Amino acid sequence: MEMLRADNITMQFGGLTAVKDFNLVLNKGEIVALIGPNGAGKTTAFNMITGVYKPTKGKIYFKGKDITYLAPHRITKLGIARTFQNIRLFKDLSVLDNVLIANHLHIKSNLFEAVTRFPRYRIEEKEMIKKSLNLLEMVGLTNVENEKSSSLPYGMQRRLEIARALATNPEVLLLDEPAAGMNPKETEDLTKFIKQIRDDFDLTIFMIEHHMQVVMGISKRIYVLDYGVTIAHGNPNEIQNNQRVIEAYLGVENNA
Repeated sequence: MEMLRADNITMQFGGLTAVKDFNLVLNKGEIVALIGPNGAGKTTAFNMITGVYKPTKGKIYFKGKDITYLAPHRITKLGIARTFQNIRLFKDLSVLDNVLIANHLHIKSNLFEAVTRFPRYRIEEKEMIKKSLNLLEMVGLTNVENEKSSSLPYGMQRRLEIARALATNPEVLLLDEPAAGMNPKETEDLTKFIKQIRDDFDLTIFMIEHHMQVVMGISKRIYVLDYGVTIAHGNPNEIQNNQRVIEAYLGVENNA
């Protein structure tokens, strides 16, 4: 089943073309990677898909529905969530509160009911707390729910950011450099974790990543951008042996 499609999406900033005619297909259950040198346009592509930027040209479809010009919160509510290269947690709030905030996206009670602690809101609040605690357990953060998020080790902060995205009930999850700043052990754990959440939450995952160990270890297909243009698309073996990719991205000899 096709979950997400981008048809020739282009993003121009004045006279600069950051991404040109980018095409993407994500099928249900896949883990697909987007790689390329710094400045290649990877995060710009993510921003178009999630509504942060409106494409200059092209269309984006989620399960056949045109979402090209929808606001970010509406895209999230439909079932597309994302994380960011620079972790964006509410650093002074607890781990649990960070996840609870994301749960409010689907709350049915209105502001008056929340302020007055109306019975319907109290029921929903209880359900949100239960769901959030279950989610923290599933991502390995059970014993730190009351800790301030900024006090967590870096790898656990990444898990918390992903947990917060999962709290929005996504079907497609976009991960922007999830392994950035991690040591080899944290990177290895993250690779297993991404596979786990894909299976446990029935997700389709699209990720930007520079760590080739992660990319080659879990991706079914890989797209490669260079200067905003797609220079290759294929399975990990095809990408590893693509001379154009080696020259533009890896910068090493072919036999390396």
